[in-house]
Amino acid sequence: MKWFSFVLLVVSAATSALAQTSAPLATPAASASSTALPLPANFASAKPALRPPSSIVPSARTRVSTAQRMAAFNHKPPLPELPGFTATDRDGKEVTPKTFSRSSHWLLVYRRQNCLPCDRLMNVLAASESPDLKGGQPYVILVEGKASDAVDRVRANYSTLSQSTWLADKEGQARAALKPRGEPTIYAMNGSKIAWSVPGNLGSPAKVEKMTAAWMASSVAASPATPSTSSNSGSSSTAAAPTTK
Repeated sequence: MKWFSFVLLVVSAATSALAQTSAPLATPAASASSTALPLPANFASAKPALRPPSSIVPSARTRVSTAQRMAAFNHKPPLPELPGFTATDRDGKEVTPKTFSRSSHWLLVYRRQNCLPCDRLMNVLAASESPDLKGGQPYVILVEGKASDAVDRVRANYSTLSQSTWLADKEGQARAALKPRGEPTIYAMNGSKIAWSVPGNLGSPAKVEKMTAAWMASSVAASPATPSTSSNSGSSSTAAAPTTK
């Protein structure tokens, strides 16, 4: 048995030496070119498509957040409007987007219960001094968590968002329908239409807060032109301007 093992060892060493002497030495350039993987044909054109729309990106250069990096690997066309799903309000009643959607500009925030990036962003949103965001009235905040008190635990940390609509995604229906590209994700809503969405916090929650404030301000700025027809008539058929709730 020992003799057989010795023969195998000698044959293996001889084979290895023969392979080294017969194979030509590869130059660094040749080895690099032989191992390099080819780039896809649409690489140059696909790269800009992974960035958020230029209309919502702040002018200042920002560091891409982890959520955006993950979104780049799973890039999908944005949802044009709010899909159907069922959530639970604080009274335990089931609600759908038709129940909590607003007629004009509003903001949907999707987050998990235990999520540090979500807390970072919501701390800034809660401290906003924008008159259009005070009290959190424009926000509908969806909290993913199976615990029965998940929403109450998160809500307790943000007293300045007491006027927001808080909903629970206990069964994950909202996640399956929205397919958020990260946590948190903010959706700028115009009725049931999704105007734009931002996964993560763009490296600076303050920039996201400015974007949300600008979105709500654009709705408020457009509203005074509508009610002029109702001010000149005492009839009950008034044209109501979109309200920001």
